[in-house]
Amino acid sequence: MATLKLSSSSSKGDFKVLDGAKELCEVVYKNWFSSTAITNLNKSVIEIKPKNIWTSKVDLFKNDRNVGDITFNLKGQMVIRYINPDRTEVNYILKNVSGLKLKFEVYNAEKQLQFRLICISKWHQLSYNYEVEPEAFDKQTDLEELLVYCGYAANLYISIISAAAL
Repeated sequence: MATLKLSSSSSKGDFKVLDGAKELCEVVYKNWFSSTAITNLNKSVIEIKPKNIWTSKVDLFKNDRNVGDITFNLKGQMVIRYINPDRTEVNYILKNVSGLKLKFEVYNAEKQLQFRLICISKWHQLSYNYEVEPEAFDKQTDLEELLVYCGYAANLYISIISAAAL
């Protein structure tokens, strides 16, 4: 794993997936009040759309084909379910393991740590930037694509937790 980062590119939630200084893609939300996001990655169009108005389930599309979803479980974790091109299902769990300072860990279905997203922003900023801290990534799916889903899931997690606090 190189020096991968997720870098906020607007206050509405847009972010870039970076490999060092090279931009791999930019995830852009449709508008301020929409949870629909789109990006182009490796010649594929990835679209992430809420299944309902509560955004409790979000569908993942790749080139207009449903390839999985993101859900919020009762343990306060984001579950990313992805269906590979060979039709095998892969599940990842994204969970915040720190209190006020955001630090997410991503685990596979076998509960093996894949990587961490370490927030490098200040709590009072409207944007969140993450450094990707590598572990033993199992390569069951494309890492850059998984980072798109994890970045979206991290934003969704912050939205859900913030709404619950009000």
